[in-house]
Parts: sequence; structure tokens; C-alpha cells
Amino acid sequence: MDLEFFMDVSPSWWIKARRDEKFLKNYVFEKFERDYYPRIISKGRDKIDLDESGYLIKQSILNSLQKGDFRYEFLPEDEDLKESYSIKNGNVIFEPRKNKINCRILILVTMK
Repeated sequence: MDLEFFMDVSPSWWIKARRDEKFLKNYVFEKFERDYYPRIISKGRDKIDLDESGYLIKQSILNSLQKGDFRYEFLPEDEDLKESYSIKNGNVIFEPRKNKINCRILILVTMK
């Protein structure tokens, strides 16, 4: 079972980290505890809060990170454009909304 986590990073950090895998893996291990998301994961039909009741799973994840046993991918900054509309006085008004997504690193940890 692969678990997906994200950490926000800056583009300048990525430029440095992509050339030094040891630095990148060490950074992920050191910062993961406080910077990762989502903190609630799904296992089958159950939801597990890693901060509350998922201590054993979280320890297993941290052990994998410490060994450098994970995959990663840089996800550049992105904008998501969604359109919504409202009706006022019988007129339909389209309202585009932009959501900005920060640069992130996708972390894939395989649980056995």
C-alpha cells in the first residue's frame, strides 16, 4: 500500500535539493513531522488520524523516511481555475475563481 503525503517547498529550495539527493532525503525526514499533509489517511473504509491514533503507522512511516526508503516528485506551483455563478435579479453572473497551489513535494511511502 502506497501512502501519499505532501510538503510545501519553494522553487529555490527545489533547485538546490534536486542536485543533492542526500540533502533532500535528510530534509524530508527532519521536517516531515511538522510539515506534512494530509494528517488523516484512509485505510480501507477507516480513517486514521496520524497525530491522534495512528502512532504505530506514523512510526513506520518515519522509519522508512529515516532509511531514505521513499519516492518523491516535485510538483510546481499551479493555478486552478473554477467557475461558479450566482443569480441576482434574474441575471446569471459568472464568477471565475483562481486558487493558487504552492510548490510541493509529493512523498510516496510504501507500507508493507
